[in-house]
Amino acid sequence: MTDATTPNVIDFDTTIAALQTDLTTIPPADAIALIESWQQQLQGNDIAEDLGELKQALMSGTSGKGESIGAIMADLGEDTAELAANASGDVAAKARQLAEILQRAAKSLQ
Repeated sequence: MTDATTPNVIDFDTTIAALQTDLTTIPPADAIALIESWQQQLQGNDIAEDLGELKQALMSGTSGKGESIGAIMADLGEDTAELAANASGDVAAKARQLAEILQRAAKSLQ
């Protein structure tokens, strides 16, 4: 059973697969749906707050938002690494993998 601090592995796999593609090819509606799914599972967690910021950045019509999104993704990577450190088993492994991908994506956008 999962709780608000340990998302299920399927969500990790979906998110990892999405982030391993060219980020600019992800339709905004798909990205927002994925973000909202994570936010629901992680309410009250620092990651949920970061996800809210990411959602707002994606929804804003401002140009040059790549750097801002990169900074948010860097925060997400750090918070996900903390989640991994406090998790066990498959969740820890998937969270570590996701944290690394988020940090790489952040660097590519900054």
